[in-house]
Amino acid sequence: MKTFIKGLTFISFLFLLVGCKREPVSWDNRVVAPLFKTKLGLGQIDTKFLGKNPTDSSYTLTYENLVYSYRMANVRAYDTGLTAAFSLKKLKLNNQTIVQKITLGQINPIFKLLNGQTADIPEQNQGNLAPVDIDASAFFETATLDSGFLDISITNNLPVNVKLVVFELNNAGDNSQVAYDSFTNIPINGKVTKRIDLREKTVTKQLKGSIKRLTTEASNGPVLIDADKGVDVELTVSSLRPRYAIAAFPSQNVIEQDEGLTVFMGGAEVKYFKAKAGKLKINLVSTIQEDMTMYFEIPSAKKNGVVLSSIVKLPAAPAGGVSKRFEDFDLTDYIIDFRGKNPDVKDTVNTFHQILIVRLDSSGRKVAIGLRDSIRLEYRMESLVPDYAIGYMGQSLTQTGDQKTTFDLFKGLNGDFKFKDFKVSLVVKNGIGADGRVKINTLKGENVFTKNTVALNATPLANDIFITSPPFVRDAYTVSEVVLDGNNSNIKTFIENLPQMLDYNLDMEVNPNGNVSLYKDFVFDNSRVDVYLKVEAPANFSVGEFVLRDTQSIDLQTLGDVSRIKSAKMEVNVSNTFPIGAKLTMSLLDEGLAFLTSLDIDPSDQVIEPAILDDKGYPLQSGDTYFTLGLGKEKIEALKKAKFIAITTTFLGSGKMQKIYDVSSISVSTVVDFEYEVKMGR
Repeated sequence: MKTFIKGLTFISFLFLLVGCKREPVSWDNRVVAPLFKTKLGLGQIDTKFLGKNPTDSSYTLTYENLVYSYRMANVRAYDTGLTAAFSLKKLKLNNQTIVQKITLGQINPIFKLLNGQTADIPEQNQGNLAPVDIDASAFFETATLDSGFLDISITNNLPVNVKLVVFELNNAGDNSQVAYDSFTNIPINGKVTKRIDLREKTVTKQLKGSIKRLTTEASNGPVLIDADKGVDVELTVSSLRPRYAIAAFPSQNVIEQDEGLTVFMGGAEVKYFKAKAGKLKINLVSTIQEDMTMYFEIPSAKKNGVVLSSIVKLPAAPAGGVSKRFEDFDLTDYIIDFRGKNPDVKDTVNTFHQILIVRLDSSGRKVAIGLRDSIRLEYRMESLVPDYAIGYMGQSLTQTGDQKTTFDLFKGLNGDFKFKDFKVSLVVKNGIGADGRVKINTLKGENVFTKNTVALNATPLANDIFITSPPFVRDAYTVSEVVLDGNNSNIKTFIENLPQMLDYNLDMEVNPNGNVSLYKDFVFDNSRVDVYLKVEAPANFSVGEFVLRDTQSIDLQTLGDVSRIKSAKMEVNVSNTFPIGAKLTMSLLDEGLAFLTSLDIDPSDQVIEPAILDDKGYPLQSGDTYFTLGLGKEKIEALKKAKFIAITTTFLGSGKMQKIYDVSSISVSTVVDFEYEVKMGR
């Protein structure tokens, strides 16, 4: 009966829930989820620096930290080239000769009646003889000349001596005068020549030659009259350079370069150069209506023993148009002799021999060419990067000033470390094929956690460190090493400060004594001088207090609606195989790694138990520590915003020498127990 009443009461309660409108019902729900897990060890000191002792798996520390690296930036071939422009002023027309006869019958028609007879010829004095048409189309159609000469020769084929010939040459079209001159005292079968400067003259193919005056002596007795003989006028044009011409231009070289071209090397004086990369670019543009042929050769550039050369054809430009040709030659792996055109005669530097010829290929056609017509050549060597260079690399001094660099050996580590035995060296590796020197002005070690800085005081560094040239082999280098110990420096204090930063100021000089190698310096594309700080330490450390750190990402959004979290507690599990105990702190960070809050750990819970060791100090079993953190409202709000958690373990040593083994680590894992408020509406 009681059971029935209880059941009825429960059913009635359900009906009340169903039948009445109320506020949503809520209850609490728990979610347990892992938050993060980390493992910290001396592996935070980069494991490539930690060698393991094969006899007992303890650590040996060998580390080289690059302090400064110097590259010879001055060995660079700057872009260089030439621009050659050709215009009509440089174009030549052929030297040509034409002959025009002015017969005795033309001089005086009476001699036509006496042709073939023997008679006395009286003294002649004729004026303004009829002009004779002269066809000069062998020269050109028309030409306005910037320079040139017309040689007029008068040959006397008359049977009497000629005392005077006044000759005029005109263009037939507009009767403009081309030449006017007089010739005197021409004996029988004799010849007299006069040169006329054609500068600024326009000459057409249709000319008229006129004898303005002709006087002769009388014959010495009767002579045979030949009316077809008389005076021969010979016209010869030479050295013609037109401003404008319609002509059949002959084949000719319009651009010729056969000389050395100097490249600026930024201070280096290079004899030989192997290109790792680079381009030879040639751009040819012509408005001339004739084909062109360009031949270029760099006799001093060879690849597999073959000289760099090519023949490039450029077609004739269309009337009023332009013809273009662009060539791009890859200089990779070419070895270039920079000793000039003829090093056996004149041995120079930074200068390569180049031959460049552009030739007009005459078609025989008569084409129009004016002053606006041109051939333009751009010839450039660009982006030349050396695989290696040989010569004199110059005398250069680089002063770094005050600089900083990281010292990664102790990154994430600070505390009280004492080393039983160690060796520290300043090492200079020289891969540049030149002698040099390094002067360390200052070297300081800075612990970024303690803000403590220790300046290195070392007697050997008061002097320059001299470096010598390596052999001519890629990646070869020489080593100069200065050993620092307790007798010649404060290196022990310097290292035991556990620096994460090095502050340095040094000088680097190449060829301090000048060109002592006599142009036998060399540099590869990857050649450099590196300055290292090298540390070698045994397995024994005296550990006072030191710190290991890690940062892990977290994301509560994966757990659902974090706004309904009411409370939380964190279960922390720590497993330690270091031979010493530690303290643990944890902090929440936002997405920018800014501090939000620390997770409060009870001082009694902070102490992490050390490992259980055998009689030789080797860990047999981890020391395990468990504790619980309560997270109040403030911590929960910070946890909702957090993206990272920073874990810091501070180890507390005894100060005695202690071996650290490769198994030594500390693992921290957490599980968070969240209590949610869950609401169910109707």
